[in-house]
Amino acid sequence: MGSVVILGVVTSIGSVVLFNGMNQINAFSYDLTFHDKPKNEAFRENLMFEHVRFEPGTDQIILYLANIGTTESTIESITVVKIDTQNILVNWDESVGTTIQIKESSDPVIINANLNSQTWDDPTYRTSEYKISITTSKGNFFSTVASPYNT
Repeated sequence: MGSVVILGVVTSIGSVVLFNGMNQINAFSYDLTFHDKPKNEAFRENLMFEHVRFEPGTDQIILYLANIGTTESTIESITVVKIDTQNILVNWDESVGTTIQIKESSDPVIINANLNSQTWDDPTYRTSEYKISITTSKGNFFSTVASPYNT
């Protein structure tokens, strides 16, 4: 009989402590959402390269991007580096900033590479791999490696 009474007292006091602690944790989490909003938004940003097209006969690269995060993204810079020679072929900055809406594919981003009057069909560029890097206005960095043709 005494065990049942003690069990009832411990259960009731334990429930009060548990629910009070959970409420405090929820209040703390809620306060954190307002503490550093830009940093919280940066954690929720995520871009995905859907497709990279090296336009044949030209020096253009067409990037199809999707925002799979939960906040809007703004591209600040795009760089394309030829991996084998480390030459920077594209150094695009925010002067033509592009906004990518939440959970949608964007309009393609078209950029011109510095190929010295050559095209992607030229053997110098045709067989290489290229690292494409995007930096957003929230300070996040996304990159992929692509090649003009599957050789």
